[in-house]
Parts: sequence; structure tokens; C-alpha cells
Amino acid sequence: MSGIDTLKGRAQELWLKVAGPRGWRGVAGPAAFAIAAIALLVYDRLQQKVPHATFWLGLGLIGAVFFWMVEASRRQRETLVEHGRQALSDPVTGLDNRLRLESDIEEVLSSPGDRRVLLLFDLDGLHTYHDRFGYAAGDDLLRRNAQMLVHAAEPLGGAYHLEDGRLALLVPSGDSQVGEVVIAATAALHDEGGDLLIGRAYGEVAIPDEATDADCAMQIAGQRLTAHNQRHHRSARRQAHAVLMAVLGARRPELREHLRVVVYRAIAISHRLGLTREEIDDIALAADLQDVGLLAVPEAILEKRTPLTPEEAERIRDRPVAGEKILGAAPGLAPVAALVRASSEHFDGSGFPDGLDGQAIPLGARIIAVAVAFAALTAARPYRPARSTEDAVAELRRCAGTQFDPRVVEALAADISEEQAELSEALA
Repeated sequence: MSGIDTLKGRAQELWLKVAGPRGWRGVAGPAAFAIAAIALLVYDRLQQKVPHATFWLGLGLIGAVFFWMVEASRRQRETLVEHGRQALSDPVTGLDNRLRLESDIEEVLSSPGDRRVLLLFDLDGLHTYHDRFGYAAGDDLLRRNAQMLVHAAEPLGGAYHLEDGRLALLVPSGDSQVGEVVIAATAALHDEGGDLLIGRAYGEVAIPDEATDADCAMQIAGQRLTAHNQRHHRSARRQAHAVLMAVLGARRPELREHLRVVVYRAIAISHRLGLTREEIDDIALAADLQDVGLLAVPEAILEKRTPLTPEEAERIRDRPVAGEKILGAAPGLAPVAALVRASSEHFDGSGFPDGLDGQAIPLGARIIAVAVAFAALTAARPYRPARSTEDAVAELRRCAGTQFDPRVVEALAADISEEQAELSEALA
């Protein structure tokens, strides 16, 4: 018998204990009346008061009604059992659900000396899998992972499906046992291609040492799972960023100094505009990777000395879209990919690739556009010398409201003015 079948049986037994006796008590009264009626009918028959045919017809009627009531009671009891099973189990995976988990936690809390650890896991890739292959395929994947989780936990504890892609285990609190279960669970939860949906993130809470009720236990474990996921998320982002920058630097080493200036200015503007640390982190990564779409452009086009054909110019023009696709495939870089795609939009809607305008352009993309333009204006080119800081700011102001967001331009101007004032004070 599989672990899921075992859990189904436990739920059914629980509800039989509750519903069974009540079902039989429901027919006890009618059964007593039926026995009394049959006794009277037999007595009258023995006294020759009831004709033979009437006796058998009456006896058959009483028996038929009684057995009909017994059958109705049985069906009602089965319905109650089924409702109880559905109330305590998840219809997709067959695992016990959140209600059953809360009940089991309360049972642990009411048992002196019983110590457990609640482990929460998230199938982070489930929504993407749904979007890519459909909900039927996603549910099938969830069922397979649920079965794997049951096998990973057996025979130490129960497995639960709480909601969406969140799964749980309730296991004994021995350190070695918990470690073994975590390793088994995180190794088991994957799709057929071997791509881990769960990573190595989990949230745990000791019961009753850290939580004295079910709600508290769920909250603490959930918070730790979220924190663990964020740490892994940041690590994956940094690793993907480092790999992409190494590839881009190897192919276009001349971009390194340009990108350094772009990132510095983008961060400074973001701070001046009061953005959060998370927003600034996304903007800094996007500023560093805003030319990653060049990796999709053939080297022959990038190195071409003669004028580009319309098709070749379009390949270079499409670099924000190519950059978005590259970054969208990297772990944790989806927000960065969106900024890279919008970094060539113009404030008046004349940019590309989507023709966004004004506030429809993400603020991070508007910041990157100003930082890129400033870095380009203040860098020397084969066809022109580098412009001074003052000339660069004047040019950005001239294009404010058309190509650039005026508020972002003024934030850059204020930041540069402050830098120059500090430098003058230091030299005085």
C-alpha cells in the first residue's frame, strides 16, 4: 500500500469512529418499532386474528421498510465518511491538507513528551510549469512530487499539501532524522528532466519548543522558508550575473569602463530618488547587463567597418529584446530582464521596442537610460572627444521630456552638483 493510500485510510478510520455509531443510533428507534410491529403481527396471526395473506404482506412490508432505512443510513454514513475524507485531504495529491496538519500539531501539543519538527517546502517552479505546459500537466507533476515526498518521509512522519505548491512534513525532532528527511525531500522533489523545483530552501519549527499552537508553528516555519528562499534567490542572482558579465567582458572588453560609470550613476540617481534597497539592486544589475543582448548579435555585424544593412541595424536595435530573453532564463533575474527590455524606451514614446512613454516606462529603466547617456557623452569616441560634465548635463536637459524623464535628469544634475561642491571644498 502506498503512503497516500495509508493517509486516506487514516482519514476514513477517523470519520468512521465519529459517523459510524451515530448512523446506527439513527436506526435504533425504527428497529425497535419494527420488532414490536412484527411481534404484534405474529401474535395476531397465532390468535387467528390476521388472515394468512395479510400476515405475510405485512411482514414483508415491515421488513422492506426496515432494510430500506438501514440502507439509507449506510449510504448516509458513507457520504459523511467521504465528506470527512475530503475535508481532511487534498483532492489533487491525496495528501492530508492544512486542516489535518493543524489537527496533528494540536495532538502533538496535547501529548506530553512528544516533540516534532514541522518542515515547509515550496515548489517554486510550479507556476512556471503551469504556464508552460498547462494545469493538467502541473497537477500531474504535483502528484508525482507528493508521492516522492511521502516516500522521503516514511516511516518517520506524515506529508501534507497546504496550498498551491507548498508541501509540509511533520517528523520526529531528532537532529539526524530531520537532516536525513530534508536531504531526501529536497533531492526527491524535481521534475522528470531533473530540474529541481524546490532548490534547497525549507522552513522549520520545533514543536512545542518554539511554538505552542498550530497557527504560530505555521507562521514561524513560513517566515523561515521565505527568508531561506530569499537567501538562495540572491545567491542565484549573483552567480547568474557573474557568469553573464564574464561572457560579455570576454567578447566586448571595451564595455567594462563604460558599464562601471553607468552602474555608479544609476545607483547614485536611485538613492537620490529614494528607492528601496531591493529596487536599487535590480537597477544596478540591469545597468550592468543592459548590453547583454549584444551576445545575440553576430561578431561580424559588431566589427563591421562599412555601413550596416537595414537587417543588420535591426539586429543591433533588437538587443533589448534579446537581452530580456537571455536574462529571463537566468535564476532570479526576471525583474532585471524587464528593466533591460525597457532601457531603450523614450519618455515621449518614440523609443523601442514597445513604444512605451512617460510613467509606463519602469522607473529603473528611465534611470538606466539617463545613466547610459551620461556615460556615453562623457567618454571619448573615435569621431569626437569626450564632453565635459557640464556639457553632458546640458545635453541631457535639452532632451528631457522627449528622450529622458525630466525628474531623473534633475536627480543626476543635483548629484553631480553635490559632487563638485564636495570636491571644491576638499581642494580649498
